Amino acid sequence: MSHAKSLRVIGQVFETARIPRFELEKYGPGYMVWCDSVSEAGELIIRNALRHKHDANIGVRPTARRLFCFRPADVARHDAHAQKPRRYQSSSGKPALKLLSHGLRTLGDHFDRLQVHGFRVEWKIASVNIDFQRLSGDRNCMTLTGAELQQLCEHTRAQRRSTGRVETGLISW
Repeated sequence: MSHAKSLRVIGQVFETARIPRFELEKYGPGYMVWCDSVSEAGELIIRNALRHKHDANIGVRPTARRLFCFRPADVARHDAHAQKPRRYQSSSGKPALKLLSHGLRTLGDHFDRLQVHGFRVEWKIASVNIDFQRLSGDRNCMTLTGAELQQLCEHTRAQRRSTGRVETGLISW
C-alpha cells in the first residue's frame, strides 16, 4: 500500500481521536505513532480502529506517552471501512490544514514519488518536522510551516484533479 494511502488513513483515525500532535515513524512494514496527552476517549478510538483489546491501564495515566502501531492489515481494513464516509467528507468545505488526513496524504504522495524507504514525522500544531531516507540512501530533513503545508496540500489536490496523478511539488526535497 502506498505511503499516501496509509498516511491518509492514520490521519483520519487521529482526526477522529482529536490528536493534534504526534510523532510518526516508518522503517519497516508498519507505522509507529507516539502521542503525548491522549485522552481516554482518544485512545479508545485509536485502539478500536486498530482492533486492539481494551487495556486495563487506559485512563490510569491519560497524559502518558502512548505508542500505537499501525500494521499494513490495520491500514487496509480501516481504509476499506472509511471509503464511503470519505466521499462525502471531501465536499464538506473544511480547510485542508484542519484535516490532518489531507496533510499526511500530501506528505505520503511526496514520499511515494521520491521512493522513500523510511521516515520520521513530528507533527506539531504550527509546523511539521520531516526526516526521510530514499531507497538510494540519500537522506533529507526539513521543516514545513502550517502555511507551507497548506500550500502544498492545495497544489497536490489541484494536480490530482487535473491529471489524476501528482507531479513534482512546490517545495524542493
